[in-house]
Amino acid sequence: MWKQFFEFIPHFTRLLKDIDCLIQQRPSSDSQKRDLEQFAQMTEGLRSDLAQATASHASIYRQLNEQGEKMSTLATDLHDSRIALQSAELRVEKLENLVAGSRRLLIATLLFSVLSFVILVVFHFHR
Repeated sequence: MWKQFFEFIPHFTRLLKDIDCLIQQRPSSDSQKRDLEQFAQMTEGLRSDLAQATASHASIYRQLNEQGEKMSTLATDLHDSRIALQSAELRVEKLENLVAGSRRLLIATLLFSVLSFVILVVFHFHR
């Protein structure tokens, strides 16, 4: 195990040298501050855009929920209207049957009255 560790030591030393070179090549602190400020502005812009998107999504979800409630109310009203329409159709059908029966009864009554009048006139003039 120690043998493997010693074999990797040269690689680690080269890695440390590369890290040291990168640290020395780092930009100055002014440019870092400028970059950090730009990055902060970008992140703030992204946060505000995300907040706006969240607000608009919340508004859309609220509107969808309201539309869903309205649709369920309309479906209930439509169902109630169909039931009322079927009930009204049944009542109209019953009234039509009653009117038809009344019409037949009226016609029969008129025929009987005319026949009775004719018979009465015939008996009156035959005497």
